[in-house]
Amino acid sequence: MHSIKRYICFHKNYRRANGPWFLKYRCVYHSILLSEKSFSSTAWLRKSNDIMQNNAFKKVYDVESSNFNFKSLLYTEDDEIIAQLNACSNEGELLAFIKTSEHKFRPIHFVQSILVLKDVFQDLDSGLMDEILKKILRGLTLSLNSLNIIEKSCCYLYLRKIGVPNTNMVMQQLLLNALKCVRNTSSDEPISLNVLSRLGVAINTGQDFHVPTVCSSFIPHIVYHIKYCNTEENLRMLSISIINLQQLITSDILEIFKTKVNIFIEHEIVNSKTIKTVIKLLHLLNLSVWSHKNGQLIRDLMLLLQPNLSNLTIIDLKAISRIFGYHLEPASLIDPLKSLLTDLFQNDPQSDILAAYMPFLEPHRRDAITSVFKNLLFSSMSMQNYNSAAEHFQIIRTLKISDSKLCDAYWENVLDSLKIDQDKDKELRFLIHCHRYMHFNNNLGGSYRFLPLERRLTQVAMEAIENDINGCIPSKFARLAAFVLAYGHTPFGWKKFPNIILSKIISMSDQFNIMDCLYLSRGIQIALELRFRNMIPSLLGFQLATIDSVLADCVERHLENKNLSIFELNTIMRTLGYKKSLKEKYIYQAALERYNLMDYDEINSRAIREMAYNFSASNCTVPIALEAMFTYIEKHHEHVIGETVEKVLSCAFNQGYVPKSESVLGKAATILKRDFKDMNGLSIVQACMALCYYKAMPEDLIDMVFCVKFIQRIEEEIQMCYSKATYPERVLNSIMKLNRTVCLDYPEANVPWFQQNYLEAQLSKKPTPQCKFGDEVKRLLKAVLSSDSYFSCNHITPYGYQIDFVIHFDKNHKPIAAPVETMILDRITKVAILLLRLDSFCKNDLTALRGPEHLRTKHLEMMGYKVIHINEHDWNTKYMNSPKTKTNYLKCLLQI
Repeated sequence: MHSIKRYICFHKNYRRANGPWFLKYRCVYHSILLSEKSFSSTAWLRKSNDIMQNNAFKKVYDVESSNFNFKSLLYTEDDEIIAQLNACSNEGELLAFIKTSEHKFRPIHFVQSILVLKDVFQDLDSGLMDEILKKILRGLTLSLNSLNIIEKSCCYLYLRKIGVPNTNMVMQQLLLNALKCVRNTSSDEPISLNVLSRLGVAINTGQDFHVPTVCSSFIPHIVYHIKYCNTEENLRMLSISIINLQQLITSDILEIFKTKVNIFIEHEIVNSKTIKTVIKLLHLLNLSVWSHKNGQLIRDLMLLLQPNLSNLTIIDLKAISRIFGYHLEPASLIDPLKSLLTDLFQNDPQSDILAAYMPFLEPHRRDAITSVFKNLLFSSMSMQNYNSAAEHFQIIRTLKISDSKLCDAYWENVLDSLKIDQDKDKELRFLIHCHRYMHFNNNLGGSYRFLPLERRLTQVAMEAIENDINGCIPSKFARLAAFVLAYGHTPFGWKKFPNIILSKIISMSDQFNIMDCLYLSRGIQIALELRFRNMIPSLLGFQLATIDSVLADCVERHLENKNLSIFELNTIMRTLGYKKSLKEKYIYQAALERYNLMDYDEINSRAIREMAYNFSASNCTVPIALEAMFTYIEKHHEHVIGETVEKVLSCAFNQGYVPKSESVLGKAATILKRDFKDMNGLSIVQACMALCYYKAMPEDLIDMVFCVKFIQRIEEEIQMCYSKATYPERVLNSIMKLNRTVCLDYPEANVPWFQQNYLEAQLSKKPTPQCKFGDEVKRLLKAVLSSDSYFSCNHITPYGYQIDFVIHFDKNHKPIAAPVETMILDRITKVAILLLRLDSFCKNDLTALRGPEHLRTKHLEMMGYKVIHINEHDWNTKYMNSPKTKTNYLKCLLQI
């Protein structure tokens, strides 16, 4: 009790302290409490198991599979009592035998009793369980010193699996003795991997301990085993150990392990037949803390599974689907996985299988899958466990359902689960719902809100910020604050953010990591879009300026890291991109320039898509990064999917970047044809537009796009789309541009111009552009040409290009009125003046003309125009601030 009192005094004196170190002392406090509790009846068993089954953040990876024969795990000698124990087929027989033969038991017999109990363990509520465990634990109490480290690790692990809590004194002694043995054993003759993996799993079960504190002595043994690992089974056990010791694994240790895995793959020690090991390795490498660093190795391991996908369990297939959904590689897994999951769902239509199928959803099946999901969501068992909410979210987000009744039903279920699980608010389980809601809301462009859930989540988030220890831990606080900032529902929320949030942001500023900055920036972006779109109150403006300053300082601190990864830099760019005010700071340019210093050897499809998004959203170009993206596609074209290729092509086209290698464009076209049926219609059109720009559009791909079947597919997608206000027009406008480009650049394809009616309808709705820049040019042109009859404004060409000014010159280079007779057109010069506004160039390079402007210039020249550009940036420089200078500039351009 003295130790608890000391902790309470410590806590009072440093209540407002924050940072990861505080978590350590909280875990010490929990350990003190555990040591002073006692073992009771079956109530603890039921409660303990419930916690283990329902803990949202549980990361437990078993050493043995569910069908493993535990009875034969340790002892093979001919022992009569062990043979009789092994003959017990249920709890009743086991209890009866222990009662009659307990007096003959040696220490190994109590250990074997645990293994037998693990084998026959069926019913948690069985009245026999309490009595069996009491007898086993009483026997172990007298035998602890006789057990070796292997026996202790087995006893501790399987008693935890059965549900015995760490508060039991026997469990504490088992663990303490095992840890002492690990600590006192030299790493030159290390503890076996079986022991380390079992202890790691057991210590993580229930998440009762601070793993870095309890397991620090494991690392020298792990490093030794990595160095001298030479069998596939040892590699599997290493994977289990590293998973459970993840917080202690440094990047150096991980790199050594990855090197070992690559050697095993090269020598085919790990191959398509070692499924269990490959699965364990994938679980390890895909942990969120370092998944972004392991993309290419994960892809190689996924390829090893391809020949035996049909032999995987449903659980493994779901895991593979989840991994593919994040890394988007390798492409060769799409068809077999899609086929397997389709068959599984037809045989057993459950939401978990449907969620696993979603990364492979074909556009034409979206409507049918939506109907199936409705039935699953409204079934009586739709939210029977925590995983159901995750599965339903995966489905509803991928489908991008705009049906408000269906969305309301899902979030109503989430709200009900929050009301039932009041106790779990302390574990911050609700944060996952905050995260999902913010992303779901983003998917629908902020057009959907479920206010009851927003209020409930804001309430529990504010309670945690104000009263809970999590409100003092930067990584937890950032996620809590992001939701409150985004949706409000706080006092005076209409004019400002809560003061406590602002003060904590300032006090924690030097502790925020890169992801914390992203969460806060995202929360502010949502707030500005949903709540303060039309007006920013003065008090809120001051708060926003303060938060901007904090985020800019944090980003600057992180950019100083010499070991910054592509994933981290992409996250920083996303953080800055969420706030327009941050994009205008010098720090944004500094982050862009950091791309020039990065090592692109370890990029993968996920990193490529994030880079493409950042460059497209910011309208900035980084040639080194763009070339690295094309190089990756060329080198790994068999693994990259069509949607990734489209993102890169569209980004490069919009920035006006031309790849150094022409062959990569041919490979990109091949990928598009391969994945044509799986891609979104708009993505196909946009990718083809980029290929046309590069003059790399193959004729067979033109035929695939310009046919009745594809046009019908586009119409169906428009009917099923979730954003009827913007998506249809965006698709139709893209098709019009592609049709125009193919007609002009590929006349041999004989594609007709069928967009004239659509074009005229769009032009009739489009207002005449008015701007100070254009008006000034028009006024000075009139002065240069002596009359406005010699030029026309906003001229529309046959294929729908709009020209700011058109001037006709005769053969003597004298301006003339636009001729009516077509007979003399070959004797005159048509000059098209295009006003290049600031958005015609990349934002970070005002000499880099964007692709659409390049394409417009080329097409106008094909139509017989001599194209002249007037750059708004040059026009407004101090060197051209007088009308006379600008007039002379126009005369020079027009050669007058």
